[in-house]
Amino acid sequence: MAVKLQRPILVGGIGLSLLLWLLDSVQNSVAEFGGTAMLGIMAASLGVWLLKRPKSLAPQKQTIIPSPTKEVAQEAIATLTTTIDKLALEVEGINKSEKISNDISQLRQKVVTLTQELERQELSIVITGNQGVGKTALTEILKSQWMSANSQKIEITDITWLPEWITKNEHAQVNLLSPYDLILFVTTGDLIDSEFQALSKLTTFGQRFILVWNKQDLYLLDQKPQIIQKIKDTLSTINSEENLVGISARPNSIKVRKYQQDGSIQESIEQPLPEISGLTEKLNQLLEKEREKLVWATTRRKAEIVRLEAKNILNQIRRERAVPVIEQYQWIAAATAFANPVPALDLLATAAINAQLIVDLSAIYEQKISLEQGKQVAGTMAELMLKLGLVELSTKTLTTILKSNSITFVAGGGIQAVSAAYLTRVAGMSLVEYFATQTDSNSVNVEKLGKIIQSVFSKTQENNFLKSFVTQVISHILPQEKKLEAVSTVAE
Repeated sequence: MAVKLQRPILVGGIGLSLLLWLLDSVQNSVAEFGGTAMLGIMAASLGVWLLKRPKSLAPQKQTIIPSPTKEVAQEAIATLTTTIDKLALEVEGINKSEKISNDISQLRQKVVTLTQELERQELSIVITGNQGVGKTALTEILKSQWMSANSQKIEITDITWLPEWITKNEHAQVNLLSPYDLILFVTTGDLIDSEFQALSKLTTFGQRFILVWNKQDLYLLDQKPQIIQKIKDTLSTINSEENLVGISARPNSIKVRKYQQDGSIQESIEQPLPEISGLTEKLNQLLEKEREKLVWATTRRKAEIVRLEAKNILNQIRRERAVPVIEQYQWIAAATAFANPVPALDLLATAAINAQLIVDLSAIYEQKISLEQGKQVAGTMAELMLKLGLVELSTKTLTTILKSNSITFVAGGGIQAVSAAYLTRVAGMSLVEYFATQTDSNSVNVEKLGKIIQSVFSKTQENNFLKSFVTQVISHILPQEKKLEAVSTVAE
């Protein structure tokens, strides 16, 4: 198959591969496969070194939640509007489905609703925590006593907290809690790890909460100060130690002895009154001083949720544009490696080809990556694949599949072609996932990219996928008269 090459980086990569092949042809020791493989590995390492540049990669920055002001909320709505406009512009030149048109209309309506919500007067409070901590009792008392005495519009509900909401799907957790202005997170003692992780995430999301230590009547008087201090020390790591309040929503019944005039003793079981004054006092202070801030913070979170919704739709459309580009480069990589008989040079050719692939994909995702930066990222990805053992593992797996096919196995470059195409595929799909989570940037987070590469690699290691992929590569690189026989053999 003839492949037209128009990119200078591709020509350079192929030229370097051919030069290394010429060096290999004059070596006496490379008659054996093992020696050739060693030379290939050395060449691949050289290619990685040539493609790499001194890194000035920006470290991953921690998310900083701005102070809740009306201006910050309006800015979040403006950012959401910009994302929706990008989405509308992205689909303008394509035959968009009725669903996408409806999605865009619904997103714009949500912008209108959020803008109106900036002036919302009613507050919403959610009471949450693990099972058995007293959420229901606290909800009932607040509704019957505190809300009835409060002139402001307040809505209170309770939800059972499930730790896996935070650890497994934090976006689902944000969606669940985003409508609420204030969270009363109920616990019965020192925080367990899942509770602390939950509060840490809530802080990151800009969610205001009060940690309510319930059932403190179960502890001795000299134990309470120690527990309070320990919880405050834990909360101090997320700058939230002032958010702790102790209560007894439904104290345990106590036995009371009364001495009668005749000298007898009468025993009875009495129910102490709830002790929630510290909590109601803090709630009153919040409503008086921070009611508007609570509303603005909630509006900002809701705007971010809708923005992510719009971004997901946008990324899906961009992914549909990116996949054909990846396929084009994987066939170029396959054709290049098929013409080169030196094993393991697939990584070298892949690194060279991936430089331009990175530039093209970054353009789809509106990232600012030049060709020189693309070379650096390509070198970094090649190095990551070597360090993670993905090159060796994929070569072994693909070789096992190809050994069942005598035509492709002995047709010089068959293994290299499939391996080069596969590594290009992994690199391209990894970049799609990486760019989908990035804002406009000209730097790359190596640690994050490495994790994504591992994840994509694992997903593509299924035997059915690999057999199908090998079949596709064969149909692109073998002469026409050998295609049917080769494809049939691999499928078996």
